[in-house]
Amino acid sequence: MPRDEHKNVEIRDARREQILNAAAKVFARRGMAAAKISDIAQEAQLSHGLVYHYFKSKEQIFVTLVKKASESSIEVVNEAKQLKGTPIEKLKWMTETILKGIVTGDRIYLFLIMIQASTSDAVPEEVREILTNSANSPVAATIPIIIEGQAEGEIIQEDPMKLAVAYYAFIQGLAINKIQWHECPMPDANIILSVFLMRAGEDQDAVRDQ
Repeated sequence: MPRDEHKNVEIRDARREQILNAAAKVFARRGMAAAKISDIAQEAQLSHGLVYHYFKSKEQIFVTLVKKASESSIEVVNEAKQLKGTPIEKLKWMTETILKGIVTGDRIYLFLIMIQASTSDAVPEEVREILTNSANSPVAATIPIIIEGQAEGEIIQEDPMKLAVAYYAFIQGLAINKIQWHECPMPDANIILSVFLMRAGEDQDAVRDQ
């Protein structure tokens, strides 16, 4: 690829990312239904025409953000699976990575995008298709780590699906709190995972039968 063309690709990618980051903030504050392209353009400090050059509608932007959030979540889980160590060590790394994203980056807005995508009647049909595809579900992707942890006696013997749902509900709640209360203190990863840990000397069959 010629140098000038390579530079142009870099510029287009950067501009596209600028628009997506601005849109994530706008959607998080206003919701998909109430947000306008003009709001996104103002947040990105770009002209309406330039935003429309990259995206034909706010719906297309929202779908792109949902895909980005879904892929980002799955990427973290899959990376954790490849790490050496026990299942709990993998979950701890995963939790620390997610919490860091909530505290230090714009990724926090993607959590609210996913919540809107899951609860709003106004989202495009393509978003519903993304959410109903189990391949895009971080909950489903996390279940094998939980099952492995149960087999090794690290994680309590409860329904793995329920544990995964509880884990992500915890994470989403923290993201919402951080947006509403900027100074909200984030718990250590160990605090989150302590809910799922087997206690020393605890009989797994006894826990399962409770």
